[in-house]
Amino acid sequence: MHKLLRFFTSQDEAMIKKQAGILIVSLILSSLLFLESQKDGHIQSGYILEREGIGGNEYNLPLQVEGINPEKKENVNIKVSPRIYTKEEADQVFSSLHEKSESLLLSEDESFDEIKTSLHLTNYFPEENVKMSWSFTPTALITGTKKITEDDNLDLILNYRSILGDKGKIHHELLEQDQILEGMLEIKFSTNILSPKEDTGDAELENYFRTTEDYLYSSPTYLFPIRIYPEEKTSLESLRSLLEKKIASQNSEGRGSDKLELPQEIEGKKIIFTEEQSRRYLFIPLLGLFLALLLPLKEREEKKEKQKERENSLNLDYSELVSKLVVYLGAGLALRNAFSEISKQYSFLVNQCGLENHPLYEELHTLLNQLKSNVGEGKAYLDFSKRIALRPYNKLISVIEQNRKNGSKHLRLQLQVEMQEAFEMRKSTAKRLGEEASTKLLLPLFMQLFIIMLIIIYPAMQSMG
Repeated sequence: MHKLLRFFTSQDEAMIKKQAGILIVSLILSSLLFLESQKDGHIQSGYILEREGIGGNEYNLPLQVEGINPEKKENVNIKVSPRIYTKEEADQVFSSLHEKSESLLLSEDESFDEIKTSLHLTNYFPEENVKMSWSFTPTALITGTKKITEDDNLDLILNYRSILGDKGKIHHELLEQDQILEGMLEIKFSTNILSPKEDTGDAELENYFRTTEDYLYSSPTYLFPIRIYPEEKTSLESLRSLLEKKIASQNSEGRGSDKLELPQEIEGKKIIFTEEQSRRYLFIPLLGLFLALLLPLKEREEKKEKQKERENSLNLDYSELVSKLVVYLGAGLALRNAFSEISKQYSFLVNQCGLENHPLYEELHTLLNQLKSNVGEGKAYLDFSKRIALRPYNKLISVIEQNRKNGSKHLRLQLQVEMQEAFEMRKSTAKRLGEEASTKLLLPLFMQLFIIMLIIIYPAMQSMG
């Protein structure tokens, strides 16, 4: 303890201020977190828990209780159910939904006396947490001035029960343009309410979920007389619908024949049928145009790739060229004769041993041809450097030219130094090429891994399914 105190007291004043600042900030953050946790707490006034609202979720709250065990706090897990309606509240919600039925179920500018689109018959109102069930019964069919009721033709009327589909979609195609369907829409609301504690003889309690906590309480059945009109169509839509019906009728009536004869006119208008032709042939010129645009890019990329391969080959062969020059110069050959011997050795390996072509030796052959054609030695070396256009070769030609002008006494020594650097460069070039090759192999490796994962996962998913 004494050593610890001495360590802190030995710190300079600036360090002590920083340490004090850190402690103060940590205390402030701790206080803020404590106040935040108190504000977000579930317990109010020590004994009150807040429920979630109507339609909310049940949650479990772990609490600690003092007083039941004198030695320690006991852990309890309390289930807090969401709030539900009382019977009076449910009646008010049902009444409110009934009053708003026209705006909830119909589209804008429509009424139950004239429905030309579809109804909005949902099964659940999430905001009120109320379920809705419905049914539709057709009662009469009006065609022009004639009205057919259930008493006149029950089977015909009942055939129209399917006109009102899922979620209130009306199948207007079942009606002719001069027909109107009358019917009765029955709607009933239901929700969970608190279990009544007194006499419930006057309540409509449907005990679907019989528990000690809540009942499924239903509203009275609300009846809405409605009239469904044919969907308004443009002249084009009407002609199309009429044509389809006429074709369907001819198809049904002429099934005893080998052929189906299509109508030649509709409503006094002559019509011609043609088959839709495939337009896949149009994609071939587009594909050709696309390939034609890509061709220069392909050639440019191939040219870049060849140039890159040439540079890599020249960089790898540079160390071999310098080392051979050192050997031949050490053997007493002149520089020009050294290049000639190197070129002869290369030609022998290509012709007799099948060695692949190397750009460096091709350039050496050009250099020797220039020298044989009485081109100046200095110009021939400079042209050799320009054709290769790489820094190591520029440096080599610079050393050769310098020694050619000032005397070649130290040329071999300088080439030995250059040879060491050349071999280091060859190592780095080979390492870089190896890394590039390994990077290119990553894609097929990942593809193989993906295929193996599919082979393993697919049977497992099939068995789970």
